[in-house]
Amino acid sequence: MESIPHPDFLINAADPQALTRLLDLPEVEVIAIEQATWLARRYIQCRVVTDGANCSRCAGYSHTLHQYHTRTVRDLPWAGWACYRQITTRRWWCARCRTPFTAPLAAVAPCARTTRRYAAHLVAGCRTGTVQQVARQEAHGYKAVEGIVYRHATAQYPAAPPATPIYRLGLDEIAARKGHGHFKLVLVDLDGGRVIEQLPDRDKATLRRYLLSWSAAARAAVTEVAVDFWAAYHEVAAELLPQARVVGDRFHVQKHLNEAVQITRRRVQQTLGAEDAAFVRRHRQLLVCNEEDLDAPAGVNLTVMKVGIPLLDRVHTRKERFRGLFNAPLERASAAEELQCWVADARQSGAAALREFAGFVVRWEEPILNYFVNRTSSGMVEGLNNKIKLIKRQAFGFRNDEHFRLRVLLACDGAA
Repeated sequence: MESIPHPDFLINAADPQALTRLLDLPEVEVIAIEQATWLARRYIQCRVVTDGANCSRCAGYSHTLHQYHTRTVRDLPWAGWACYRQITTRRWWCARCRTPFTAPLAAVAPCARTTRRYAAHLVAGCRTGTVQQVARQEAHGYKAVEGIVYRHATAQYPAAPPATPIYRLGLDEIAARKGHGHFKLVLVDLDGGRVIEQLPDRDKATLRRYLLSWSAAARAAVTEVAVDFWAAYHEVAAELLPQARVVGDRFHVQKHLNEAVQITRRRVQQTLGAEDAAFVRRHRQLLVCNEEDLDAPAGVNLTVMKVGIPLLDRVHTRKERFRGLFNAPLERASAAEELQCWVADARQSGAAALREFAGFVVRWEEPILNYFVNRTSSGMVEGLNNKIKLIKRQAFGFRNDEHFRLRVLLACDGAA
């Protein structure tokens, strides 16, 4: 227990309950305040006001005083100073059990060294920052903050199905350790904008086992699933969520097309002279940028490439046409006709990579066209993935996978 470092008592004699009401301490009353200026701390001396309590074993009421007990707990800061409560509690004697007991306090958990509201304050800080940042800012022990945060997260986010129905589900993976192939599967509630679970890997069996833990009614509530083109996701969705519309993410489709453009550019570049090849390599990103977003100098350089190399002109033109197809206000049936025309045209472009991409579009035509029903995409999932990457970088990685999961759920549950 900490001792009081300075006898500087401050209390309003005219209204003794004023500070109790001001500090929102309903279970106790403030009897004194002491402050240590050199430590920037305030100590609030309180006492429990009840005259008896129910026994924790037999629930019988006792008003026989056994002894006094004092505990010091950290509370919310007051005017920038650290604040500690010194609570004088009463231990009661139960005649039936013939044992002493202490009545619990609603504001302080048993054996805790912080009040519940201060613990919630620490948890809220860790939603947007790291444990180390919060510990330094609060001048609190790192292990103490870490224990509070992970105990809260473990209780708040058990490995269980979501408590509320999910209508639009997003799936995507994230690398836990870059370059090592350690992927985690992130499941997102697209309507709530929150991560509902992070699975330890992206294997088909893992996803299937997790969805089977949902009730039949919860699975039946899902109307759309936004995914990339990893076959395992589509197979599990078709098996366990047959009523849901599986939507192939438009941004992943565009990514595959941009890769086809760059493959074509690299092949063309190998046939050019040194000066022309250097020019194309220097301005290679112009081929995959949105044409309307380019400034005047970039537009001139793009035109030079397209005029000088007809194959790049054909590929870039078809890339822009494909992007425009997704931006146009088309119904699904009209989009199907436009997509078929585009595929036929791409196969006549003379670019092998573009022909391969056309085959990709044909294989995944159904989920690609499902985008045009409600225009659902994985944009929300990608945004949360970026947030998860930031969490990982701030912590310099996680050795404990469960801690990684809990930090992701804490930061991405829509409360921050």
